[in-house]
Amino acid sequence: MKRKLLLSAFFLLLASYLPAVAPSTAEAAPPEGFAASQIRAVWQRDDGPVASGRAQRTWMWGPGPFYTNYEPYAEAQEGNHLVQYFDKGRLEINNPNADKTSLWYVTSGLLVKEMISGSAQVGDNSFYKLGPAGIPVAGDATSPNAPTYATFGGLTSRATNRVGRAVVAQADTAGRVSEHPTPLTVKYATYEQASGHNWADVFWDFANSAQRPAAFNWLTTLGYPITEPYWAQTTVKGKPQAVLVQLFERRVLTFNPANPPATQVEMGNVGRHYYTWRYGNLHLANLDAAYNVHISVGPAPTRSTHVEETLAFTNNTGQQLDHAILHSVWHNWDGVFTLHSASVQGAQAQTRWREGINLEIAFPQTLATGARASIALSFDIKPRPVGGRTGYDLANDILCLGDMLPTLVPWENGGWSYYPYSDLGDFGYYTTSKYIVEISSTGGERLIVGGTGKITSVDDARTRWRFSAPNVRDVAYIMSPRFVDPLTQSSMTRKQSGALILAYFLPEHQALGQRQLDLVAGAFGWYSQTIGAYPFDTYTVAEMGTPLERTDNYAQEYPMSYYAPTPWLTYGTQPGTWPWYTPFHEVGHQWFYSTVGNNQLTDPWLDEAMTSYIEAEYIRANFPAYYEQSWNSISGSPATAKPVSAGVYSGFINENEYSATIYNNGVRMLQRVHLAMGNDAFYAALRDYYSQFKLGRATPADLLRVLQAHSTADLQPIFSAYLAY
Repeated sequence: MKRKLLLSAFFLLLASYLPAVAPSTAEAAPPEGFAASQIRAVWQRDDGPVASGRAQRTWMWGPGPFYTNYEPYAEAQEGNHLVQYFDKGRLEINNPNADKTSLWYVTSGLLVKEMISGSAQVGDNSFYKLGPAGIPVAGDATSPNAPTYATFGGLTSRATNRVGRAVVAQADTAGRVSEHPTPLTVKYATYEQASGHNWADVFWDFANSAQRPAAFNWLTTLGYPITEPYWAQTTVKGKPQAVLVQLFERRVLTFNPANPPATQVEMGNVGRHYYTWRYGNLHLANLDAAYNVHISVGPAPTRSTHVEETLAFTNNTGQQLDHAILHSVWHNWDGVFTLHSASVQGAQAQTRWREGINLEIAFPQTLATGARASIALSFDIKPRPVGGRTGYDLANDILCLGDMLPTLVPWENGGWSYYPYSDLGDFGYYTTSKYIVEISSTGGERLIVGGTGKITSVDDARTRWRFSAPNVRDVAYIMSPRFVDPLTQSSMTRKQSGALILAYFLPEHQALGQRQLDLVAGAFGWYSQTIGAYPFDTYTVAEMGTPLERTDNYAQEYPMSYYAPTPWLTYGTQPGTWPWYTPFHEVGHQWFYSTVGNNQLTDPWLDEAMTSYIEAEYIRANFPAYYEQSWNSISGSPATAKPVSAGVYSGFINENEYSATIYNNGVRMLQRVHLAMGNDAFYAALRDYYSQFKLGRATPADLLRVLQAHSTADLQPIFSAYLAY
């Protein structure tokens, strides 16, 4: 009852604290940035004049990219390739070290060919089956009678030469071919011997028009025609319309006689269609991974550490595997990570590094579908003397092993999902696994250790600690011989919502650590009551030393834990200021990412914006006097250059632009959604979302679907103003 009263009270404050929400029907999210200068150059050549208004022609690609990813491709140099999706197609770089002056350095994917066949290409001769795309090739996505990509599966056979004859064939959604009742004077212009199909003259003229860019090459952009041109009955903005369509390997061309002459021939929205087809279902495999790890921590002044790690997982990918990929970000820094051995099923395995931080382990024998593999690693780490989440602070004698453990990357979208190093955002993302981790000191040194998991055993001398962590995405540990031991000092613990919260702080910071405990416990309880129960029985909060590098000077959350830089503790926790609400944010990640997972690299807003917004909501509900001040800080200054849906590889100029886009604009979007839905519906949607995807992997489409399902208002105009998907 008390919680309900608080929620009602803070919602009454909306009118006085929040600005009015202007109508958003005319708003559209800006495109993402370009992930590579060579991709920008192709777009600039073809669409730069259109974007600037210098050329009155239709888009070849679209206003800019709307989604960036690294997709699996077996023969690519790193085993994956950089791709950027545009409305009309996809641009990709398969080999970053190839001749950059080559016409084929940046290529346009064979998207249409894949959607017709129903198989996404993940290598020169590697595919995974999704089924033919049941998406209309032209007109509205809801057109009931329009032919789809699946329709054309039976219409790709080689045709006879029909040059000079009128185009009268019409295809319906079932693939039946008839004669168009009122054909226009469109003729077959030329016969493409390579693929065995006739070009419609309107499309041949378009591809060879003098108005095309000087360096435009129809073969690299369109590919060969793989169907004949067909008339199709579709709807355009809800109105019936006959449209001529022809499918090429890479693109779809459409001819709408109802349009003005300059826009009668257009590129179909193949990039959008393909994104919907391929990412509508991630085909995420549950690999049932389990880790057993022993970490031996050496003495100061280096804290050099030896690790023995065993990983077991089941091949639930639906295909045979000849290798696995483990993400190991500590290998990014020279001299830090040294691999001594790797074995699979007890036999020595060949290894190589992909993009410097992804360890590929070749299987001595192919792993059959449903079989279980055991990988054993032996390695040393020499922590960087930089403090922070991935280093050692000698002055305070605090070692933080964040992101240290080589971790199996997810299998989704047809292959292992991994990425190069980036200073922006988080280092990686993972599915939930089981961990048993033992940490011991060499030479019998006393160490106080905290981190991910429940402490299942610890010796009296504090030289050996054992943690159990089921259903977590990764693990991180922090340790020092100087920490106050929360197992013997009850003042360094709290009980909240069925969980034991443990604090790890130096003696001189004990009171500051208790303040952190209190801040954490308050947010912990409210999130559990308002969104859903915390799924673990332990939580850790700790200081992680003094970071000596900018990229480490911020608080960091990990499953079941939150670490703050030591200097931050001295900044005070005056209500309304960022040191006060930072613990609320980091605790919130236990709900958004640790519990409801997402790809933090391609869709970071899904955890960062969501966490930032509920942090603000916690303040509104419990500290209304400080809400306005906190909101102004949390929402910050809006960014306009990129959509909230941009990822870490979307061409951000710097961290400030990234933060303003993902965090600031993200919470502004969610504020508008909240106001449009109303309080009860909004929180019902959050609880539903949390319940549906608890310990799983959510996509942006999942969240948008749940929000809309609970809303009587149309939320699409708001989403369209911020998200480029």
